[in-house]
Amino acid sequence: MMKSRIPLVLLACGSFNPITNMHMRLFELARDHLHQTGRYQVIEGIISPVSDSYGKKGLVSARHRIEMAQLALETSDWIRVDPWESEQEKWTETVKVLRHHYNESLRSLQFRKGLMRNNWPIERATEDFLSSLDPVSEHGLHSLNSHHALINKDMQQ
Repeated sequence: MMKSRIPLVLLACGSFNPITNMHMRLFELARDHLHQTGRYQVIEGIISPVSDSYGKKGLVSARHRIEMAQLALETSDWIRVDPWESEQEKWTETVKVLRHHYNESLRSLQFRKGLMRNNWPIERATEDFLSSLDPVSEHGLHSLNSHHALINKDMQQ
């Protein structure tokens, strides 16, 4: 009997000013790697452009960045652009964007499959995935493991 895979949604936050082929390629590489582990099933990819208030010099309006991303992704059957973050009046912390999409994914799955929250193992998937990426911190990036408690706490609110 084949072990069931943990469903995951890949989320990329950023300016996407403009979206590039490499942005899209990163999604493909991440999905391929996660599927090869045998533990995860990537069910969706989401590109989440920042709002106009981000303040980056030369930032094209969110409306245009959303449109560019939609055009770039029109042939993808699993990656989509979500405008929620770009529609916020102020810059939104990544953990809040993550919480928004987590809640949206739960609502969508509950609606489509009639699942109860505790039946979808996203909390465990988040923990496993973040802890598996912790070695990234050795290269000068923020330690994802150190954000684990914050993310779990914030996603429950």
